[in-house]
Amino acid sequence: MRTGGAERHWATLVPALRERGVDAGVLCLTGEGPFFGELRGRGVPISSIRMRGRFDLGGWRRALACAATRPDLVVSRNVSAQLVGARIARRAGVRHVLNEHTPVRVDGKLVPPRPHQRALTRVATRRVDAVIAVSDSQVAPLRALGYRNVTVVPNGVFEADVAGVGPSPEFDGEGFAALCVSGLRPEKRIDVFIEAVRAARREKAAISGYVAGEGREDERLAALANGSGVTLLGVRTDARELMRAASVVCLTSEAEALPMSVLEAMALGRPVVATKVGGTADAVVDGETGFLVEPGDVEAVTRALLALAADPARAAAMGVAGRRRQRERFDGDAMVDGYLSALGGLIAAVPRSRRP
Repeated sequence: MRTGGAERHWATLVPALRERGVDAGVLCLTGEGPFFGELRGRGVPISSIRMRGRFDLGGWRRALACAATRPDLVVSRNVSAQLVGARIARRAGVRHVLNEHTPVRVDGKLVPPRPHQRALTRVATRRVDAVIAVSDSQVAPLRALGYRNVTVVPNGVFEADVAGVGPSPEFDGEGFAALCVSGLRPEKRIDVFIEAVRAARREKAAISGYVAGEGREDERLAALANGSGVTLLGVRTDARELMRAASVVCLTSEAEALPMSVLEAMALGRPVVATKVGGTADAVVDGETGFLVEPGDVEAVTRALLALAADPARAAAMGVAGRRRQRERFDGDAMVDGYLSALGGLIAAVPRSRRP
């Protein structure tokens, strides 16, 4: 339960399901993370089995003990969790569902798993009864991997989660603050954001950039950001407050599913500059709620930043339009309705009398 978009999605979805009467809990395989404590504080049963690897017998015993709680359904996310979830579901005699957040590249393919995960994916595919994806862009590549029963439930943002969010003082005194909230991973292409801010500052020095997130590219990006006008903020638990204070929220990934950072930026009334990949184009309307650019196009991001910085009224209007679109198409309550429908149908397909 680190600070990624998929983790944030679960951190908002699970409590909302519980408010609707679902007895939902969370099992983490290896550790805890910032959202772990948040969920526990909201009354969600959550634990970590601290599994040290695929051959950790003690970890497997702790995982399989969950079947004794007689769940009606097991939902997993990512390859390792699929394998563990499949075993729990089999022991409990219930359906196993994959919640898929894997990003989609511009060529329409999912971001490939790491080498050791490829064989695991082939095994895990056979042990999943259904998939809940977050974007239509994921459907074709998921079916190509062998998944058959795929339902799409778009991510959503709850009004209660943004209504009381005030601006962080982080950007006080900044003329035009561009913010990127993202994991520091290769597919996120933070380097494009850094170079775009560097180029934009040559024409308008009042533009500054900020990146909130962590990841394995931390050192490389810190070196690249030196002298660029971009500050790496590291892990932040106040991402929404940072968005509220920013002039624009950017996401320059070469692959995405349906990023929560974009939806939250829209919910907070901020214009968005993002790459046209995955489900991002479903959220951002080019020229209306922000700008869509091709992956890797530093010049296009630079032009977008300069255009917004030069026309605050247009930027504000884009933020208002984005807020309206988020409410209409990516509302949190609609997301919960979608999960209740999808999960409820799968539970009904396996009568209680057939379960252990």
